[in-house]
Amino acid sequence: MFEKLKKIFKNREEKEKHNYDLTFDNVAIPEVHVKSTGSHEDTDKENAPISYDNVAIPEVHIRNKQNK
Repeated sequence: MFEKLKKIFKNREEKEKHNYDLTFDNVAIPEVHVKSTGSHEDTDKENAPISYDNVAIPEVHIRNKQNK
Protein backbone atom coordinates (compact mmCIF):
# COMPACT_ATOMS: atom_id res chain seq x y z
CA MET A 1 0.00 0.00 0.00
CA PHE A 2 2.71 2.48 0.96
CA GLU A 3 4.80 1.54 -2.05
CA LYS A 4 1.97 2.51 -4.35
CA LEU A 5 1.63 5.89 -2.58
CA LYS A 6 5.39 6.45 -2.85
CA LYS A 7 5.21 5.81 -6.60
CA ILE A 8 2.32 8.24 -6.99
CA PHE A 9 4.15 11.02 -5.13
CA LYS A 10 7.40 10.31 -6.97
CA ASN A 11 5.63 10.59 -10.33
CA ARG A 12 3.96 13.82 -9.22
CA GLU A 13 7.33 15.33 -8.20
CA GLU A 14 8.87 14.38 -11.54
CA LYS A 15 6.02 16.08 -13.42
CA GLU A 16 6.32 19.27 -11.36
CA LYS A 17 10.04 19.77 -12.05
CA HIS A 18 10.70 22.51 -14.60
CA ASN A 19 13.52 22.55 -17.08
CA TYR A 20 14.30 26.16 -17.95
CA ASP A 21 16.77 26.91 -20.69
CA LEU A 22 18.67 29.99 -19.51
CA THR A 23 21.45 30.90 -21.88
CA PHE A 24 23.37 34.11 -22.33
CA ASP A 25 21.30 34.90 -25.43
CA ASN A 26 18.15 35.14 -23.31
CA VAL A 27 19.54 37.25 -20.45
CA ALA A 28 20.24 40.95 -20.70
CA ILE A 29 23.16 42.20 -18.62
CA PRO A 30 22.41 45.50 -16.85
CA GLU A 31 24.69 48.47 -17.38
CA VAL A 32 26.37 50.00 -14.36
CA HIS A 33 27.63 53.57 -14.55
CA VAL A 34 30.18 54.38 -11.85
CA LYS A 35 31.06 57.89 -12.97
CA SER A 36 28.86 60.47 -11.25
CA THR A 37 27.51 63.47 -13.09
CA GLY A 38 28.72 66.94 -12.19
CA SER A 39 25.32 68.65 -12.36
CA HIS A 40 23.91 67.11 -9.15
CA GLU A 41 26.99 67.34 -6.92
CA ASP A 42 25.97 70.62 -5.28
CA THR A 43 22.58 69.25 -4.08
CA ASP A 44 22.21 67.14 -0.94
CA LYS A 45 21.81 63.37 -1.34
CA GLU A 46 18.35 63.11 0.26
CA ASN A 47 16.60 65.60 -2.02
CA ALA A 48 18.57 64.88 -5.18
CA PRO A 49 16.41 64.36 -8.27
CA ILE A 50 16.15 60.83 -9.61
CA SER A 51 17.17 60.34 -13.23
CA TYR A 52 16.13 57.17 -15.03
CA ASP A 53 18.02 58.00 -18.24
CA ASN A 54 21.04 55.81 -17.43
CA VAL A 55 19.14 52.81 -16.05
CA ALA A 56 19.13 49.52 -17.93
CA ILE A 57 16.17 47.19 -17.42
CA PRO A 58 17.19 43.52 -17.51
CA GLU A 59 15.07 41.15 -19.58
CA VAL A 60 14.72 37.44 -18.88
CA HIS A 61 12.98 35.23 -21.43
CA ILE A 62 12.02 31.80 -20.12
CA ARG A 63 11.00 29.30 -22.76
CA ASN A 64 8.57 26.50 -22.07
CA LYS A 65 9.70 22.94 -22.58
CA GLN A 66 8.64 21.75 -26.03
CA ASN A 67 6.67 18.51 -26.17
CA LYS A 68 8.28 16.10 -28.59
